[in-house]
Amino acid sequence: MNDFENLLDKVNSEVPVIELPLEEDTGYTGLYRNNRIYLDKTKSDRKKKVVLAEEFGHHKRTIGNILNYKDPEAWKEEWRARRYGIELLITLDDLLDCALNGCNNIYECSEHLNVTPEFFEDTLLHYFNKYGKYHYHRNFKFTFDNEFIFVESLKVFG
Repeated sequence: MNDFENLLDKVNSEVPVIELPLEEDTGYTGLYRNNRIYLDKTKSDRKKKVVLAEEFGHHKRTIGNILNYKDPEAWKEEWRARRYGIELLITLDDLLDCALNGCNNIYECSEHLNVTPEFFEDTLLHYFNKYGKYHYHRNFKFTFDNEFIFVESLKVFG
């Protein structure tokens, strides 16, 4: 099974996921509605994986109808679900793995992690907002900015 299928199994154990040609009828690639997740089946597994993670975030975190994007509260709910999806798919260990495997830009990292480049950009923004410019994890120093992540090994004496 691929990454999307593994995530689909996990999510399906908690909430039904229905794949259909959604975007042509609604303009959305994913929706969470009436305790169900709807995904556009015409998208790639990579795209469906990131959309499913965010829609699962809506299942876990969102309260009420947030389809009116003119409402600032709706945007807050969108970001709350997106952050949940980010942490579900990409941990600090995953970012470290990218760095240790020689990934040098957004496209290489997104390819390595099997997510879209836009999702990876949101990941960098999320971790920057969560931790600030610098964060220490597993004897490594992470430096976040809008387009890159730098990882330095910390020397441990003892």
